[in-house]
Amino acid sequence: MRTLALLPALLLPAALIAQAPAPSFGDRLKAERPAVDKLMADLQYPDAMKRAESLLPAAKPAFVKTDNQTLVQSAVTYMDLCQTYRLAVETADAAGSWEKALEYAKTAKALSAESYAAIKDPFTQTVTYYTQAEARAKQVLAENDARIKELKGKAVLDPGERQELDLALGVEKEQVDDAKWVKFFQTYLDVTKRESEAYDPLVKVMEDKLKGEAAQVEEYKAGKGDRLKWVEAVVSSPAYLEAQGDKAGKARFLYRLAVVDPENKKVQKQLDVLFGRATAAPAKPVKPAKKGKKG
Repeated sequence: MRTLALLPALLLPAALIAQAPAPSFGDRLKAERPAVDKLMADLQYPDAMKRAESLLPAAKPAFVKTDNQTLVQSAVTYMDLCQTYRLAVETADAAGSWEKALEYAKTAKALSAESYAAIKDPFTQTVTYYTQAEARAKQVLAENDARIKELKGKAVLDPGERQELDLALGVEKEQVDDAKWVKFFQTYLDVTKRESEAYDPLVKVMEDKLKGEAAQVEEYKAGKGDRLKWVEAVVSSPAYLEAQGDKAGKARFLYRLAVVDPENKKVQKQLDVLFGRATAAPAKPVKPAKKGKKG
């Protein structure tokens, strides 16, 4: 997914690249991603989320539809921006900010859909145009194949023959260029369409997480629907924390509880213990069972 911003460099002719501004969202994401990845690896999920959120724009950039050049530039910008929102989703999910993760996933989905809708018709027409142009060039070359080979085989050409061969070489170049343009615009159509569908599962995952948690809160017998009572009960039961598996799973679990109930001191204590900032309270000794009186 991170390679999408490289499409212009791989396919776009040098002349068009020279005119296009650098994709600022892609540049910033590339520069910041290692730091975010490091924070994630260190389980500092809230800090990773803040860093990812700092890359998000205050306002959505306009999708400029003036011509194919601006459409390409805007499509690249939106792909880079969607990848930035994906990073925000990943970090917010890990940090327990599931509501924000869902919001970011929905935003990425909307942006990718808007991008595909903007380029679908014009790029499809452009692919058709260059496909037909390539076919015409191929036909001309086939019809004049013998003559072209004859001209290419001559050591010396008179002015008329030179002009004739130059025209043929121009058609050969046109055929190659037309094929490149077909590949270029078709690739953008394919990738952007795939991107427009890629965020549906991400949205569903976050929706399912929130629905599952809401169901647990609602089913909690000692306080149906009371999220704070549910957090208190969950954090007070060691079995819940142990069920989260490794340290990363436990961190995600506790960060989520901290988001639901930021004032819960037991949650913060468990986080401190998990990260070695505090020691766990010693386990209470088990009292021996009282022996019954002998008859």
